[in-house]
Amino acid sequence: MKQERAEYIQIIKDLQGDLPGRQKALDFIRDSDIWIHGAPAPFPFVPYLFNKQDMEFITECCHMSHGILCKVIRKFLDDPSYRPMFNFPPEAEKLILLPCNYDQLLPMGRFDIFLDEDDFSYKFCEFNTDGSGAMSRDLMLAKALELSDTFKEFAKRHKVERFELIDSWVEAFMRIYRTDKNAVENPHVAVIDFKESGVFSDFNRFIEAFEKAGFPARFVDIRGLRFDGEQLVDGNDGWPVHAIYRRSVTSEILKHPGECDDLINAVAAEKVCLIGHFRTTVVHSKMVNIALFRPETRAFLTDEECAFIDAHVPRTYILSADPEGYTIDEIKQTKDSWIIKPADDYAAHGVYPGVDHSQEEWEAIVERHLDNRCIVQEFYPPRKVDIVLPQLPEDGDPCKVESWQSMPGFYQYDGEPVGFYCRQGQEGVIAIDHGGTCSCSFKVDCD
Repeated sequence: MKQERAEYIQIIKDLQGDLPGRQKALDFIRDSDIWIHGAPAPFPFVPYLFNKQDMEFITECCHMSHGILCKVIRKFLDDPSYRPMFNFPPEAEKLILLPCNYDQLLPMGRFDIFLDEDDFSYKFCEFNTDGSGAMSRDLMLAKALELSDTFKEFAKRHKVERFELIDSWVEAFMRIYRTDKNAVENPHVAVIDFKESGVFSDFNRFIEAFEKAGFPARFVDIRGLRFDGEQLVDGNDGWPVHAIYRRSVTSEILKHPGECDDLINAVAAEKVCLIGHFRTTVVHSKMVNIALFRPETRAFLTDEECAFIDAHVPRTYILSADPEGYTIDEIKQTKDSWIIKPADDYAAHGVYPGVDHSQEEWEAIVERHLDNRCIVQEFYPPRKVDIVLPQLPEDGDPCKVESWQSMPGFYQYDGEPVGFYCRQGQEGVIAIDHGGTCSCSFKVDCD
C-alpha cells in the first residue's frame, strides 16, 4: 500500500501535477450518478493500491472477523440467556428471531478499520451489515482516475485491476439463495429500502446485474410490499417477490411501525428469502463490541479468536450513570480518549468524538447521553496517508501533498473479501458529512 502510493504520488509530481488528468476526473464525477447531498462525491486523486501481501493480510482479517461474528449471531439465536446483554428492544429481537432457511449467517458486510500501513496494526471502527453500500462510488471513482495520465503511467509499470463489487454480489447472493429450502428455479429479486433513504446509484447497478444474470429484479419501497398469506408481491402491480436484497437498516424499519408488516409477515411465514436477514442486526449493533469482551462470549470462542478481539476491537462500554468498567469522571476528564456512538444507527448519525469538542461541550454531551442507548468506546487515533486533492489548492502548488486520516473498509460477500470503500478525513469522525473524502481502490500485481 504505502510504497505503491508513494510511487503514484511521484508520478503526479513528474507530470507537474497532471492537471489535465485531475480535471478529467473531476468532470467525470460531476457528470456521474455518485452525488452526495447535492454535490459530486469528494475524492482524492490518489487511490488505495493493494498488493498481493496486502490482500493476504485483508483475507486473514476477513476470515477471522467473519467467523467470530457468525459465532456470535448463532449464539444469540440458539441461547435465550445470551440475548439480554445486547439490550435490543422487543420489536428488534422479534425481527432477529424470525425464521431463516439459508445457511450463511452474515451474507454481506463492510468492516471499517483504522490501519497503520507501516506495521499492519489496526483497530476496527465498526462492523456494517445492514445497508452496507457505496459500491458504485468505488466503481465510478476508479473509472475517473483511469482517465488520467498518472494512472496510465502507473499501469504501465504494474498489473492494475479494479475490484468488482456488483456482479460478485449477484453471484454470492444467488449462491446463498440456493441453500434456502424454499428456493425456486428462477426467482424474482427485489432490492428494498425506504425510497427517500435509498442509494440508487447502487440499486440500479445491482438490478441491472441481476437481470444480466437472468433473474428479474426491481427496486421496491419496503412499504410498498404486500402479502396475502401465501405470496409477497410489489403492491403496485402484483409482481411476485421470491428473494430480497435488503438495504433498509433495522433501526430505520423500527422507526416505521406498522408500515413494514407485509414484509415481516412474509418472512415469518417463510414465504420469501430475505438476504440479509434481520439476524445480521446482532453484529451491526455497536453492542456487539461490548459482547465480544464478555465472558459469556469468550466461553465459545477459541484462544486465537479472543486474542484477535483483544488486539483489534476497541474497548466499549454502555454509557450509563451506573457505569461498569469505567467511571463517568474518567470519561469526562480524558475526552480525547473516547468516542460516543448510538448503539444501533448508521451513516455516522449521533457520533461524538471527544477530540472534536471543548471540555465544556464534551461534559455536556456525556451527561446528555447517559442511559440513552449509547455506547462509549476507546478512541483509536486514525493513522494518516498522503493524498493529492484533484482541485488545485489555494496556494497554487500543483503537486501539493496533504496528510489525511485514513479509514479503509473491506467488503465481504459470503465470508470472502471482495473489495474496498475507503475514506479520509480531518475530524474525529471520518465521513463525507464531516468534510471527508472517499477513495477508490485497485489491486496491484496480485497474480
